[in-house]
Amino acid sequence: MPQFSINIPCPFDKAYALKIEDDGRVAYAYLTFYDDVVSDVWLYNRLPAPTVSFLNTDDGPALNPAEYLKSDTAVTPMSTEADITCEWDESKEGDIEVAVLLHGKFIAELLPGAMPGSSVLVAKDGPLALVY
Repeated sequence: MPQFSINIPCPFDKAYALKIEDDGRVAYAYLTFYDDVVSDVWLYNRLPAPTVSFLNTDDGPALNPAEYLKSDTAVTPMSTEADITCEWDESKEGDIEVAVLLHGKFIAELLPGAMPGSSVLVAKDGPLALVY
């Protein structure tokens, strides 16, 4: 299975970057500020979602359990780095936010301090993603 680690710098504030990691089992996005993670969010599972909600991280980043996922949403995992893009925004107060797009479709949002961030792929708030 493919493994990706992509780093996308913020175009207007070089202190921020978006890091996408897909280890062949599961994918996450991390918003970093000077390389420190300030927000994270689960993006998708490549493997079947566990049926129990216990998050076992012994094998690496946790898969999001089935009870948190929307049942009617199918996701095609990225196959190249070009499949992931992001849109950066800054509020009048100077707050940074970044939208994550997979195959051109919005799937998640990260804001500094949001641990976890929000996803359109989850049915209820959980430890890996909040409902968007």
